[in-house]
Amino acid sequence: MVSWSIKRRFIYGGSFILVIAFIAAGLFWRVFYRTPTCSDGVKNGDETGVDCGGSCLKLCTSDALKPVVLWAKIFNISGDVYTAVAFVQNPNINSKNTKAGYQFKIFDANNKLITIKEGTTSIPKNKKFAIFETGIILKNQKPKSAELNFTSFSPWEKDTTKEPQISLSHSELLATTTSPRITGTILNSSLEDVSEVRITVFVFDKDENVIAASETFVDSLKSRTSQDFVFTWPRSFERDASVVTVMYRFP
Repeated sequence: MVSWSIKRRFIYGGSFILVIAFIAAGLFWRVFYRTPTCSDGVKNGDETGVDCGGSCLKLCTSDALKPVVLWAKIFNISGDVYTAVAFVQNPNINSKNTKAGYQFKIFDANNKLITIKEGTTSIPKNKKFAIFETGIILKNQKPKSAELNFTSFSPWEKDTTKEPQISLSHSELLATTTSPRITGTILNSSLEDVSEVRITVFVFDKDENVIAASETFVDSLKSRTSQDFVFTWPRSFERDASVVTVMYRFP
């Protein structure tokens, strides 16, 4: 039979070893454990990919829906100068892209490629928006159609911020037989100032075909103030205008 003194030594010894083990585990934890972050290059925490998804700001590429190009057109501005315009929808409700690469392809009446123009744009969350490629010079060539394709995307980011309270009002199309013009006002009803607002106008014929488009910028608009804007075209449209749509977006 083991004496009580020996049992006591076993108990004390075991307790001592247990305490040392706990201390060693704590030191190991403090030295080697790293709290998961969204920039550590490892899929951990609640991430659904490496440094993306879950509670991370970045959305995993596989979780983001591709923007939908609703239409693209080429407009003659004056002489050999043209502007390519595309209307795009971002189906991602709470995510945006700060830098997306795109490519406009311009074709003639025989669907022969005339030129390619490349650029970048931001993509606002859950919104339809326009992309303009201005100042396209096409000498001795007559473009007929345009096509837009996205070529690259920066990481998609979650965006749950509330959009400022912005409203637009505008006139009917004026001076349609000479130099068409639209006047309007943008109102910021928010408590905060806004900046870099893009205002876009589309003019449609009776068959809902886009016959003209233009864009202007408001650099800054203070809280509870308004600012007037004007869109003009150098000559009358080839077809009668029926509907005017004006919209805004932030970069």
